[in-house]
Amino acid sequence: MQGKEVEMGKGRDIIFYALAYILGDVLWQVLLSLWGLPPVIILAVLLAAEAGFCISVLCRKGNGTVDTFLLLACFAFLGMSGAIVGGISREGMFIFEKAGELKDVISGILDGLLPEGNPDETAVAKALAIGDKSMIDSALKNQYKASGAMHLLALSGLHVGVIYAFLNAAMSFLGNSPAARTVRRISVLAALWSFALISGLSSSICRAVTMITVYETGSFLGAGRNMLRALATSALLICLFNPDAPFGIGFQLSYSAVLGIYFLYPRLKALLDARSLPLKYIWNTVSLSICCQAATAPLSFLYFGSFPKYFMVTNLLAIPLSSAAMWLLPITVAARNIPFIGVPGGRILLETLRTLNEVISIISSL
Repeated sequence: MQGKEVEMGKGRDIIFYALAYILGDVLWQVLLSLWGLPPVIILAVLLAAEAGFCISVLCRKGNGTVDTFLLLACFAFLGMSGAIVGGISREGMFIFEKAGELKDVISGILDGLLPEGNPDETAVAKALAIGDKSMIDSALKNQYKASGAMHLLALSGLHVGVIYAFLNAAMSFLGNSPAARTVRRISVLAALWSFALISGLSSSICRAVTMITVYETGSFLGAGRNMLRALATSALLICLFNPDAPFGIGFQLSYSAVLGIYFLYPRLKALLDARSLPLKYIWNTVSLSICCQAATAPLSFLYFGSFPKYFMVTNLLAIPLSSAAMWLLPITVAARNIPFIGVPGGRILLETLRTLNEVISIISSL
């Protein structure tokens, strides 16, 4: 029993350290920058303090509480240091240039994937596939915003989850042997990180892909899967590479939504023991929507000054359609040049996207 408690305590460490790092990052940028001291001098002081804390932890014997406090302080100072050093510039980096080129190639393929004369459907297809919303006109964007479906056009954890499920299903033929599971994990993670690069490495995408990476790595190493630990790890890594991330709307909404799901969803879902599959789907979707909206409502009011009234109806109808479109997109792209498959596949995808837009239009007019 004691060993289990120790293990649980260790599992929480990364959560507290990530919070300390982010707090240090935010405090520096919001409060400490008001001091007006030269960043180089402050950075030197912070690094010296961090070295002192680390030496204190290494030299101490036995007092776990003090050691934990010192490590938390060290992570907080590291967060401040990261805020001073700044994020990594993507300009001129080879990997981002290649990702941009690949995104342009896929965009060109999507332009010719659907029959001509369907700009709205092509625009939504690009938003779902590569996060390119440049073709979406203001009228369509306002409809998605009014119906509470704007999150479908902004790539997020929902899209990563759909892609993750699709990739696992597509590679199920490999079997379930240890070697097959390893190959499947590596292939899925490589594909997800490629998708993250192509879509621009937004906070929500990085959070979702990092969480899946931590999940799969933990399972491979036999360490189990812990959603909160994976969430904290993703936040820490994102802030390491981009100290400005906590101030982004996407970062705040993404993490608020996941925390709402983690703490509220199991309790709300347990209120109704649905037996039939349709009722179970409806209740699970409604519960998930309520949790996400409840967690993100304060931020939505703060940033946008509005709240979608029919978000539950929207999610019940729009999420299955957008998920179907995301499953159809890679299949249609892969089969676009195959006779008797490519053209019908494009038409099925077109009708799915058209139905999605019509549903959004009806809900936004209510």
